[in-house]
Amino acid sequence: MDSLSDLQASLSAIAERSSAIKSSCTNEQSTKQFLVLPVIGALGYDCGDPTVVQPEFVADFRVETPERVDYVILRDGSPVIAVECKKAGSDLSLHRGQLRTYFSALRSVRVGLLTDGLRFEFYVDCESPNIMDEEPFLTLDLDAASRTPIPIEVVQTLNVLSNGNFHPDAISDAAEMRLVARRLRAVLVQELREPSEEFCRHVLQRVGIKNLRRSSIQSRYGSLIRGAFEEALVIPVLDRLRSLAPTSQAADDDGAAVQRIVTTDRELAIYRYACRRLAFLAEDEHQFTAIERVQHRDYVGKFAVFYENVRKGRLFDFVEGGNGYDKFIFPEPFGEIVASSVIDIDEPLRKIFAQRVRELGVSKVQESSSRLRA
Repeated sequence: MDSLSDLQASLSAIAERSSAIKSSCTNEQSTKQFLVLPVIGALGYDCGDPTVVQPEFVADFRVETPERVDYVILRDGSPVIAVECKKAGSDLSLHRGQLRTYFSALRSVRVGLLTDGLRFEFYVDCESPNIMDEEPFLTLDLDAASRTPIPIEVVQTLNVLSNGNFHPDAISDAAEMRLVARRLRAVLVQELREPSEEFCRHVLQRVGIKNLRRSSIQSRYGSLIRGAFEEALVIPVLDRLRSLAPTSQAADDDGAAVQRIVTTDRELAIYRYACRRLAFLAEDEHQFTAIERVQHRDYVGKFAVFYENVRKGRLFDFVEGGNGYDKFIFPEPFGEIVASSVIDIDEPLRKIFAQRVRELGVSKVQESSSRLRA
């Protein structure tokens, strides 16, 4: 079994346990003992060895009442990771300044970790040496991980932080790449939603259209560029999903007579729209990753879009209309929606998808953990 599989299995098991006991962790001490230390241990650091993990480490130079960081992880006697813990359920954004102070005071520290035992925020100093960045380069959300698998890129980055793989330069490189990738995605999403004049001019010049007035870009080309941009971003994912999702299926799963059903272009367009919109409606990395498991199935008279399981994971049924109005049938509380524009389904799509990921994610984590342990 490789180290990534070991780490993923261990963290998935910890996530399930942490979610079950979090309500009993009512103070900082219980949070440390039952929620934080297991994660530090999963990264390969021996919490029972004070030469490896040292609690209440002095983090400034005052003699009488020095500030102390909750834990430091040591290498050759020097702290390299500073860990600041807060009670489960705390708002971590209120305590980043405290960790930043410790980060600067401990000159050998290369990684700062702020956590409430459920959410683990990892920081480095990419912007300025020995000054902790404003935003974490990596976040591990155990609450989400108790419902859906931990994204593999998160596990890979945590593996770089683990004992035996810890190397400052490798961590800095990994952190910088993640931060840049996140910022690029934010810029691209913003350009997708509202293409800027500069962006429009750049792409139009690439196709030979130059010297346009600003009003012409806004009125004529903005929506065209936005639509082309959306398609260019999602086509690779949609092609993969389409290859995995059958276009003709049995009328039901109980072995009834099979009728071949041809999926229409309109039905596929609705499926593509749902996947594309979910990429921007997703609330976290777990939901974003889960979009890969959204599929479709065609029946006589309706077209079903679902997550994981055609029955338990149903997102909506689509019935193509002949008068410009289509019917979307969502599970309760939304029910039937008759609309002339697919924009009208954004809110029910977002909420039902989040619900399905929560409901079906637990079994997925358990199956994944079982396979990894085998």
